[in-house]
Amino acid sequence: MNCLNCNTPLTGRYCSGCGQENRPKKLSVWQLLGQFFSGLLNYDGRLIQSIRLLFSKPSALTIAYMEGKRSSYVNPAQLYLFTSAIYFLFSTTFSSPDLIGITNGDNKEPIASVGSPEKTSDSIDTNFSKEFKEGSLKDNRLQENDSILSLESEFESFEEYLGNQETLDPEDRSSTFELRFIEKFYQIKDKYEGQKGFVQAFGEEVLNRLPQILFITLPLLALILKLVFIKRKHYWYIDHLIFILHIATSFFILLFVQKGLELLASSTGWSIISFISGLLGLSWMIYYLISFKRFFEKGWTKTLLLFFLSSFLQSILFMVVFTLLLLVFAFFNL
Repeated sequence: MNCLNCNTPLTGRYCSGCGQENRPKKLSVWQLLGQFFSGLLNYDGRLIQSIRLLFSKPSALTIAYMEGKRSSYVNPAQLYLFTSAIYFLFSTTFSSPDLIGITNGDNKEPIASVGSPEKTSDSIDTNFSKEFKEGSLKDNRLQENDSILSLESEFESFEEYLGNQETLDPEDRSSTFELRFIEKFYQIKDKYEGQKGFVQAFGEEVLNRLPQILFITLPLLALILKLVFIKRKHYWYIDHLIFILHIATSFFILLFVQKGLELLASSTGWSIISFISGLLGLSWMIYYLISFKRFFEKGWTKTLLLFFLSSFLQSILFMVVFTLLLLVFAFFNL
């Protein structure tokens, strides 16, 4: 008898070539359901075992996977994608309106352009795209002016800012790129009623965009670790990547729990729940530090130095990627 999948001669219950179980060509309904639940329970079992080891013994899951114990645990990439998808669905379902909502059509009223009251913000979009293609964005005159936040005290609205632009000489006026950026600033200011609301909304937007940011930055975060530990030749790049995937997975699980506690706190009004949520965040930082020490097997002094160095570099990378993504989503209405 040969395997129905790869035609390899069978010598037991499972094919030695592809691993398929020896079953009849025609399955009954019960056999089909049995296969489904067997596969589901097998995955659930590995998932639970992976998450249990992930938190009970920091870095143990990464070390076990590197040592070849892979059948008992979920693949690091699959585990990361699963937890990030669950968090993304949960956060977008229960989150408040975010910053990017402005760029998707919310509160988008016609806004006059410099020297031409009939033009709307759509014309700014068109001019911005044209300037972007022509490479004129290299002129970053925003850096020559005061901080963009000073606009809040100088001008009450974008229309007032445009009115002031008309009194300036053409060479002193803001470029189309700057107008687009300032327009978004006033839209955000009006929607969130000042800097305090903006900072809170910005924080929410960071969390809502986290799966997208990490999807781009994870390979680079692992590269930073590889460079920090460049002398540790026995650690390959893939080892650092697996470590980062497991750390990111634990972070998404933490955020999922914190989001649930936040919803519970808002519905009950119990401040103790917010306090517990804050403690969980602090506990995760300690967890990350312990994982770092156990994985790289350094003393506490070197561990702390290398931990803060890599965290600092990773934070810079994270914010650069987030800022670029935010600009892309905002200016191109994605």
